[in-house]
Amino acid sequence: MSRRQGPDRRTGRRPSRRWQQAKTRLARAHARMANLRADGLHKLTTTLAGIYGSIVVEDLNIAGMMANRRLARHIADAGWATLRRQLEYKTAWHGGRLARADRWFASSKTCSSCGVVKPKLALRERTYTCGHCGLSLDRDLNAAINLQQDVARSGRETLNGRGADRKTNPVVAGGCEPTTPHHHLGG
Repeated sequence: MSRRQGPDRRTGRRPSRRWQQAKTRLARAHARMANLRADGLHKLTTTLAGIYGSIVVEDLNIAGMMANRRLARHIADAGWATLRRQLEYKTAWHGGRLARADRWFASSKTCSSCGVVKPKLALRERTYTCGHCGLSLDRDLNAAINLQQDVARSGRETLNGRGADRKTNPVVAGGCEPTTPHHHLGG
């Protein structure tokens, strides 16, 4: 669009035909990306809610994470609020439950074996190694184990509607899934 003759309010110049075509192409590209992201989030949350009886999400400081200029665009594109909102109602549909971990719970810094908390853990350190007991495993796996143990300790985890508190068999949908927005009814 920057290489075409666009509108100018000061002089009253109207946009050229090619500028309008470029604007339409750009709008279609943005709409397609938005639809692809929405479809991916719907498919992910439907799969998670259908397979797992209990799901734990961390209440993260997204505004603080956006201050990291290397990660800001990726964090903004992820749609964390939409992911959490969809998980809330889809776990209720499937009879599961969604637990929220506190923002200040040090899930990545805590050893899942002995419980010792590291004072500092850089983002580039992808493997968690405990200096006390020698445990060494992936940082995200360590955090997931800590979140699971925290929910079990706090007593927030109960049996879901199917009587399960662990991974369950996926349920086949009845054919009327809202996850396929590309099927338009009007033509």
